[in-house]
Amino acid sequence: MPTYNLPANHRYLGPVLWSPDVKPPTWWHSLPTDRPIIYATLGSSGGKNLLQVVLNALADLPVTVIAATAGRNHLKNVPANAFVADYLPGEAAAARSAVVLCNGGSPTTQQALAAGVPVIGLPSNMDQHLNMEALERAGAGVLLRTERLNTEGVAAAVKQVLSGAEFRQAARRLAEAFGPDFAGFPQHIESALRLVC
Repeated sequence: MPTYNLPANHRYLGPVLWSPDVKPPTWWHSLPTDRPIIYATLGSSGGKNLLQVVLNALADLPVTVIAATAGRNHLKNVPANAFVADYLPGEAAAARSAVVLCNGGSPTTQQALAAGVPVIGLPSNMDQHLNMEALERAGAGVLLRTERLNTEGVAAAVKQVLSGAEFRQAARRLAEAFGPDFAGFPQHIESALRLVC
């Protein structure tokens, strides 16, 4: 979350936005445009079967799912409304989505917030959980406990976030609060290096 009222000699570095240098899959430019896009990526941590639960939960909803498996493709069934790749350009995927569904970690949530997109987080470790608690308190996301995860809970959370304008408004407020810090990291590092070199 943004840090305010820093002493004059402190700098908030902001998030480190990163996406893998991958070409978009062949389906990238031909996605349906008549329904909201859900970007689902659970990274390389957490249960390997969680993505299947997510896809099953979204199979009957009027959404398009773009999913990244992080090279852990253990999917038994890919619904007709889902498009899957090992890796996706995360910033671009978040920017074209109505909701980002991820493990709640800082890299993907920061991509979502940079685009003003709310997050549904399925954390599997403490830093992801704490990050999602902060997003939930800010109104920009929903935390789902993976130990109790089921298709009904995932579907309900997606419906809640899609139908609640307050989630997108909160995500946009956070994007505005981060403001130039989203682009400022390289400049801050360069300034710091000039001081020590």
